[in-house]
Amino acid sequence: MAFCKLLTLLVLIHNTGGLSGAEVRNCIVGGHDAEKGSWPWMVHLNITSDGKTKWRCGGTILNNQWVLTAAHCLDEKLKPNFRRSMVWVGSHKLQKGSARYMGIYATVPHSQYRAVGSGYVNDIALIKLTKKLTFSDDVRPVSLPSADDTFSSSSECWITGWGNVEKDVPLQDPETLQELKIPIIPQNVCKKQYPDLSSDMLCAGDMAGGRDACEGDYGGPLVCNGPNGFVQVGIMSYGSCALPGRPGVYTQVSKYLRFINDYIHQAEEASTEV
Repeated sequence: MAFCKLLTLLVLIHNTGGLSGAEVRNCIVGGHDAEKGSWPWMVHLNITSDGKTKWRCGGTILNNQWVLTAAHCLDEKLKPNFRRSMVWVGSHKLQKGSARYMGIYATVPHSQYRAVGSGYVNDIALIKLTKKLTFSDDVRPVSLPSADDTFSSSSECWITGWGNVEKDVPLQDPETLQELKIPIIPQNVCKKQYPDLSSDMLCAGDMAGGRDACEGDYGGPLVCNGPNGFVQVGIMSYGSCALPGRPGVYTQVSKYLRFINDYIHQAEEASTEV
């Protein structure tokens, strides 16, 4: 996650006798270390195509065998090799080796997922794990919203991830899970910045820049505090890594409850019949 604070400094230039204003960007990490076990549904996706080319995404635990993430993390154009890719659950510090490494049995991207302009539509996917999870204080499923739940800029919302702290600047060892509180941005405001934004997406972050998800965070959750605790409102889809006027864009989970529930239910029924 990135947090870049834009400061304008006056720089004295002794040349032709004038003053010149120069804009200096002072970048710091916007998120901070999350406490161990505070976001127990969070998973780390370590995806590879050939064992050498690798990329990372976030995701969330839905139940003891299914994970929710962004479809673009699993895009077949990247030629992912799921036999060599892993889902890390129970992680806090990636370099400490406390995670459980789960294999990927199957992936289910939304059938109408596609790239549009600089972003995506229907950017949602399911991952079935090879083995069932055992829940603990550090491993627990996320709650999903109901179809009519609404959240606004006044809602308490958070994003979490192990992504870059600035564009092309990775999180330093031991790569502790980062958390960041951000507001939801009104749809009409966001659509001015992203004309291709559909009603199935939402924006969150800071229009002034400086608070956002970054590379490696995508696929991870936007969770908001409701009457019964935190629910996953969004899936990190795309953005600009904290540039002003370009907030993060999220797949709106409440619009895809049928996709999530129907597919998991059908898959579980099929496995029971076998």
